[in-house]
Amino acid sequence: MKPILPPTEQNGLYQAPADVAPLRRAVRDAGLSWHVVDLQRARGKRALFTAFSREFSFPATFGGNWDALVDCLQDLSWRSEPGRIVLLRGVGAFAATAPDEHVTLREILEATALHWSGRKRLFVVLAEDAAGWPAWPKS
Repeated sequence: MKPILPPTEQNGLYQAPADVAPLRRAVRDAGLSWHVVDLQRARGKRALFTAFSREFSFPATFGGNWDALVDCLQDLSWRSEPGRIVLLRGVGAFAATAPDEHVTLREILEATALHWSGRKRLFVVLAEDAAGWPAWPKS
């Protein structure tokens, strides 16, 4: 069964499904963007900022702080896709190593998903190894 992309009202943070390949194809077929942010080796916010900056091609003016991360994720004017799904790898390891930063990251990603919902743009974050995150909606 072909996965159905959620409406923007379901923007948010979810546990990644076991097999993301069908979803990745659906994202591609819909002309959206698929981003993979690997936090497996990230041990703090500096590494987290670097991972996001690289994956999203943040402008050179990216300030490398929480406010700059919010600004960039809620702007993305340099990207042409009408929506995106972000796969976070290593969330459990990052949460164990940097619990305070993990909490802040979740708050930022939740606010960003809400921001894009208001603009009718898809912004879904799927996390591998993310205990306590809601399950991905069944299609």
